[in-house]
Amino acid sequence: MTLKTRISIFVTNLFLVLYLVMAASVILLFSEFRAEEFQDRLRQKAISTIELLIEIKQADQNIIKSIDKQKADNLIDEKTLVFNKEFKLIYSSLYDTAYKWEADELKNLINKKEFFKRRGDTETFGILYKYKNEDYYTMVSAVDTAGFRKLNYLTYVLFFSFLLFTLLAWFLTRTTVARLLKPLEQFLFKIKSINENNLGELIQVKSNNTELLILAQEFNLMLKRIDESLQHQSEFTANASHELRTPIARIIVQLENKINDPLTTHTDKLFLQKLVSDASQISELIHSLLILSKNDKTIPSNEESNRLDEIIYDCIEKINTIYPDCKVYFDIEIENEQDDIIELRGTKSLLEIVFINLIKNAYSYSDNKEVHIKIIQKENTIQCHVLNSGKTISSDDQKRLFEPFMRGQNANGISGFGLGLRIVERILNIQKATIQYQSVVDNLNEFILVFPI
Repeated sequence: MTLKTRISIFVTNLFLVLYLVMAASVILLFSEFRAEEFQDRLRQKAISTIELLIEIKQADQNIIKSIDKQKADNLIDEKTLVFNKEFKLIYSSLYDTAYKWEADELKNLINKKEFFKRRGDTETFGILYKYKNEDYYTMVSAVDTAGFRKLNYLTYVLFFSFLLFTLLAWFLTRTTVARLLKPLEQFLFKIKSINENNLGELIQVKSNNTELLILAQEFNLMLKRIDESLQHQSEFTANASHELRTPIARIIVQLENKINDPLTTHTDKLFLQKLVSDASQISELIHSLLILSKNDKTIPSNEESNRLDEIIYDCIEKINTIYPDCKVYFDIEIENEQDDIIELRGTKSLLEIVFINLIKNAYSYSDNKEVHIKIIQKENTIQCHVLNSGKTISSDDQKRLFEPFMRGQNANGISGFGLGLRIVERILNIQKATIQYQSVVDNLNEFILVFPI
């Protein structure tokens, strides 16, 4: 999850929590307001009933009931009971309907003076009211249909407002965060473009964000220190390689002269040839380290156009000089008969290193000293397949196949340093080509090189 998404989710959730708290507070406050308002209405109903009842001196309770029916603000499912100080019912708004009440509720009015309770949708208000030096106990119950309808409507409005607010909050937060983090995204894009060849390039940030500017400055300083460190390391490796190659070359020449000396015995020649082989391996290792020590700026690329088949033929001749028993079978499958279809832009010496290493590697790990090379044209690419029969590479070793100094389980008893494939991959990357390994069947190794046309 990206930083922009995390911030958007966090801010949106924060606003939603605040909105839910606000909505819950509004509903709670409105619910309390409705209850208080309805309680006042019941109180007014109780008091007015008592006063009206006493004024007409109980002449005709039907008059009171008729008056209640004519009022515009009649209560829904209203029940009004009036008791005298002996708790005797002196008025009821019910006609022939019996209504049960608890005497304890009337007695509690002596101390509490009034009470308000709710059972289901019905709410009841009781009051002890003194009128003309007489105590009257009154209970009024009704259903606040209009109040509950308003409360439900408010709840629905807040709920749908919550859904709309969620969408707006996410959209606005996402848009705002994207605009605020745009300089950071540009900064990250520039960071991704940095590699070992452009460490010296400074990152320019156009932003009023002071923190981002400080981060860019510190990052540029870090790049400068890394670039200097890599330059020192590369220079040391290159200088050491150059200095070591000269004495080793002289040692090889002196050993070969001693081998060619007629006075040298056969036993000594075998021993000297072993020393020449070891010295040649050391020279090859130094040459590989020299190539790896160079960065992509110092390695020439795309300088000339070369025919791929001619490069492979030259490499085969060089391999046969070193390994006379190596048999290389070369095949070309090109749909287009144009001569320039297998021409590649690149440095010939580097491409020769690639194929010499691959052919030598296939020969060394082959069980029959045979190497098969095939060039195939596919769409806008030229593929080169290098195959040999022999023990395949395990899946664990394949993950580290192109790492430097990597030696697989199938390399037991085979000389080498584990740098050849690393050099091949490095050069192919410079040439904008790719390499991969596969083993479709047992006892068959295949490297596939893909060159863009």
